[in-house]
Amino acid sequence: MKEEADDHRRKPEDQSWEDWVEEKIRDAREKGLFDNLSGQGKPLSKRRNPFLPEDQQMAYDLLHDSGHTLPWIDDGREIDARIEKARQLLQRRYHWYLAERDRRPGHDLPALEQTWRNYRREFEAEINAINDSIRLYNLKITVLSLHKNILIPEEEYERLLGPNT
Repeated sequence: MKEEADDHRRKPEDQSWEDWVEEKIRDAREKGLFDNLSGQGKPLSKRRNPFLPEDQQMAYDLLHDSGHTLPWIDDGREIDARIEKARQLLQRRYHWYLAERDRRPGHDLPALEQTWRNYRREFEAEINAINDSIRLYNLKITVLSLHKNILIPEEEYERLLGPNT
């Protein structure tokens, strides 16, 4: 009995794949299996991932529709979040440093300067760790336009201080 059911699911050797698929679709339509589908009567989504070859679009659509993404996309988002977190922490610490320097001019400035140097070292260590992640990420990405740039501490400090410095 099971063998007969399996035979019904298998394509007969003397039938082309196209004819067999068309037959399965016709049978399903006659049985009403396409009735009451979600999105029925609505246009198909026009979304396409322009960075993927055509033969990978279906896999992308399946992942996307199930709420998943490609691993490198998640990796890129994680890197972006780490960069933003490191920049925000540096900015908060820099504003604290400036406020403390203004609040107590001449008093205990060497200790304050040492604290700021320690904050900078911590930031640079995090930037180095992020850069390691960026290098691994870039190895996974074949499209050069999607590569992430390595962070340079001096440029990050310039960003922190603004365009007028």
